[in-house]
Amino acid sequence: MRSSRKQELTQLGEAALEQLRGPVLTEVRRKIARWRDPRARAIRQRRRAKRTATGGAATAGVFGAGAVTSASVPQLWAWADSAGVFLQDVTTFGLGGLAVLGGATAVRAGVKYRRLKRTPLPEAPPEPVPLPPSSSAARAPMQRLRDAEATLYRALEQLKAVGAGSAAADARVTADSTAAELRRGADRLVAVEAAIPHAPAADKAALRADVERLRAELDEGVDGYGALVAAAGRAVAASGAPEQKHLLQDATDRLAGLADGLRELLGPEGRR
Repeated sequence: MRSSRKQELTQLGEAALEQLRGPVLTEVRRKIARWRDPRARAIRQRRRAKRTATGGAATAGVFGAGAVTSASVPQLWAWADSAGVFLQDVTTFGLGGLAVLGGATAVRAGVKYRRLKRTPLPEAPPEPVPLPPSSSAARAPMQRLRDAEATLYRALEQLKAVGAGSAAADARVTADSTAAELRRGADRLVAVEAAIPHAPAADKAALRADVERLRAELDEGVDGYGALVAAAGRAVAASGAPEQKHLLQDATDRLAGLADGLRELLGPEGRR
């Protein structure tokens, strides 16, 4: 029953997201991505550890001061007559125990905070980029590119964890450059599509041919990007073995050549 209810709520949430469009959906996706981001998670862990250490230290200080006061000022218990000594001992012991517990919590949290502080933060994931209109020929390749970027990010983080940080950094720089060129190409394609309804009948065929050519270039570029993703995946599967790192470097070099080719195709406008 509970599982069925959870599934129903999930479906309702997905249906609600389907109703969102444009900037609203983009912002929702961006916030979800930020919450799931390993970098943001690591920062939250640091903050929690720091708050716990600070709270534990404050607790230890307050209860420790109370225990010292209880033990050193017997006049506080004069009102209890013969039971005063007993109450003093119980109170001092209880406050002292709470102070010790707070101090231990502060020490553990402080050690954890220092460890987390020394651990480098993961690289921030790529920001979700708005896609071209669903009616555009650029939509499908740009959707593939966005999915591939997310997959490559996770793979490169894994490679950094096994000591392939240099190769991963090179791949990231080249991948970002190539993705930017591909998106500029997608913008050109969308602009050509927008011009078709307004063009004279004699020019429409040439513009449609330009759309097909630009779409083919986008598909080729995204395929090249996918080759880098595949090489990163093989390197992860091999736990960073040297031969797989070479494959990743080869794929990065080929992608760099593809990025240069895209810049040539885009011309001066693409380099603005």
